[in-house]
Amino acid sequence: MSEERLTAIDLFCGAGGLSQGLHDAGFETLWGIDHEENTKPTYEANHDCEMTVGDIREEEPPDLGLEEGELDLVAGGPPCPTFSLVGRSKINSIEGRDNQSDDRHLLYEDFLRFVDHYQPKAFLMENVEGMLSAENEDGKPVVDTIKEQMRGEREVADLDLDLNYSVRVQLLDSADYGIPQHRKRLFFIGNRIGEENPDMTEWETHRKPKNEEEKKIKYKEDPSERSEEDQSTLHGFVDEDGTEEFPAFRKNRQSKEPWNTVADGILDLPPVSPSGDTPPTKAEEYEIGPVSEFQYWARNLSEEQDWEDQPLLNHECRGHNMRDLTLYKLLGEGTSYIIGDIPEEHQPYRTDIFPDKLKKQNPKEPATTIVAHLYKDGHMFIHPNEARSITVREAARLQSFKDTFEFPVSRTHAFKQVGNAVPPLLAQALATAIRTEIFHSPVERTEPREAY
Repeated sequence: MSEERLTAIDLFCGAGGLSQGLHDAGFETLWGIDHEENTKPTYEANHDCEMTVGDIREEEPPDLGLEEGELDLVAGGPPCPTFSLVGRSKINSIEGRDNQSDDRHLLYEDFLRFVDHYQPKAFLMENVEGMLSAENEDGKPVVDTIKEQMRGEREVADLDLDLNYSVRVQLLDSADYGIPQHRKRLFFIGNRIGEENPDMTEWETHRKPKNEEEKKIKYKEDPSERSEEDQSTLHGFVDEDGTEEFPAFRKNRQSKEPWNTVADGILDLPPVSPSGDTPPTKAEEYEIGPVSEFQYWARNLSEEQDWEDQPLLNHECRGHNMRDLTLYKLLGEGTSYIIGDIPEEHQPYRTDIFPDKLKKQNPKEPATTIVAHLYKDGHMFIHPNEARSITVREAARLQSFKDTFEFPVSRTHAFKQVGNAVPPLLAQALATAIRTEIFHSPVERTEPREAY
């Protein structure tokens, strides 16, 4: 990165997926906050900044040692379960409550309160796709209301805020930015310094495959075969064949790569029951080196480190009973990837309600959306080749956490933290676009990775 480190804070930071992406794009995160106590060990193990555990509705913005308006970016993803279709139905089923009156969907107002306090040059707010169809008590689209509040055209509850930001709202699919997972999320990008907010469709790096051949794993050539000539550019290292080091975020690419798939994401990771133990347990050592371009990036090895010396962290799944293992084995290529297509007599659930309650991930496609529900069961995230649900490390890979990102908490909490996170690679794409288009701050040349 350039010598200039732009400053940011991360509200509702969780494990720190958004903070990681900001860091990788050249931002220095000064502070984070989350209400979940179990996120603190994870956040502090991976980030060099203060993290507060607390209810943001009761917290006052801390003194960051900056003058008003000196902070560059306020970022965060207010948890708004009422904006998702599932969240709405659950809340409406609770006696005496409805999704409009549930106060959790107003947490974004505290995001705006922090924006008002620091008056950052820009902000980045993430939310679920369901917000697009949500309406307030007056029947007005919630997104329109929030944009008006961010522009200072509408009051924010009983808060006296001074906001005057131009805003762009976009729904993004993480697969379009190199992440081996389909995950649609809504992003609000705003700034008050008169710049145009980036159109993230112009920053996409990946696309839908054109044919079956493009769905195959994308093998990575041995990095030791690279030329020793200086081929670094402003956008990343360029190999002898003209391809760029992953990831290479830049505006208006002439060509895009096919989506990264489940195979690209996780198939270099070893089986968790190599001896056939039941239930599956965990593996703590890599058995082979990285294979795909994404896997080379995810291993995140230092120049002096060999893959055989790298510890394998969090590669552990939950145990399964024999009935589940048998059903898991049944699914896959040659039958169907979802249990709803299997003959009725073998159905463990009502197919009219839960056709995809059991789902094996297709290795030739990006994964389905990784969700926090993984902490309860893994039925919708069955490994493509093994009769088990995915591990924490595999879920983290599919979310674009590098293997060096540690989750030093119980497996249950780790699954929840992974599922709730903003994919770091998507955050990096957004932060790179913001850095480039709003702050006009260049990205430093990256050097070729040394042979292992």
